[in-house]
Amino acid sequence: MLDAAFRRDTFQKLRECQALCFDREAENVQQRIYTLIDDVMTEFSVGDELPIFGEIADQVWSEIVAHQDGHESGSPFKFPTLNEFVTIEPGELVVLGAPAKGAKSMFMLNTAVDLLRQGKSVMYIDSELSTRLFMCRLVSLLTGIEFVRVRSGRYSPEEAEKIRQAIEWVKPKRFVHIYMPIFDRQAIYAAVKKISHRFDPLDVLIVDYLKSTGDTDAYATYAELGKLTDTIKNDIAGAMGIAALAAAQLTETGRLADSAKIARNASTILLLVDKTPQELENDGPECGNKKLVVSKNRNGMQHVDGEYIDLQFDGNICRLREAKQHVAEEPY
Repeated sequence: MLDAAFRRDTFQKLRECQALCFDREAENVQQRIYTLIDDVMTEFSVGDELPIFGEIADQVWSEIVAHQDGHESGSPFKFPTLNEFVTIEPGELVVLGAPAKGAKSMFMLNTAVDLLRQGKSVMYIDSELSTRLFMCRLVSLLTGIEFVRVRSGRYSPEEAEKIRQAIEWVKPKRFVHIYMPIFDRQAIYAAVKKISHRFDPLDVLIVDYLKSTGDTDAYATYAELGKLTDTIKNDIAGAMGIAALAAAQLTETGRLADSAKIARNASTILLLVDKTPQELENDGPECGNKKLVVSKNRNGMQHVDGEYIDLQFDGNICRLREAKQHVAEEPY
């Protein structure tokens, strides 16, 4: 009987999908079709009634205790000190803000490689770099050969072997890079759905970076960025149980992009900026040239004014790492 009911409901939903395809005024067709089909699959994948919380509380707590190992949940970032504030968790969206040309993409690249080393599956949607240029940066990071020499081919036979080994390392990883110069919420949703089924599961989505199409007025841009962030946080991260990271550009005044809704939807907001000359002098060269601030965080601690994590950025080899942490000056 269940099989017959499944066939019947699937047939009915497919007819609804057919109607959507013929309706030229219908919007978000791909997303609505995915939702219709998922509704059927979800309904028939649950055989029993959903229990109330009190019926499962003891079991859930036992599972939590069994998995306790003294570490935070989720996948750790490459930067140990950052993990004291936040980790990369399913259902959550971490947004990194940085000025134009401020190493947003380098942060995301370094994070993606570290996640692959952890055995995670990663989908990287890129609005800035073609896959060819992304590959050059990836090879530079993995080999330590300067990006300009990787791109131009000015490397030695020994370095060519290191490049070959780096490419062989990447090949078996569950990783996909998609160049999407103009972000479209429906296209992003459909692409994530497709990859999540292929990887089964998709662990982490990286979006580089949140921006509008640039051909709308200020109010429309505000709404557009808000809807894009809402799709990533709720329709993808929340509904699909995927961890999400996204970059956004800081304005000249240090505000996050053009939409306050980015901050409202994000679980955590990180800010990556250059250290000031005074900070460089006070901290010393061993403490790096970048500072990372946990600006807002609904899942843990956040920094107060003047606090930050010390990072070292080497743009020549696309590498971002945690530096020696400075000692904050005690106020008199």
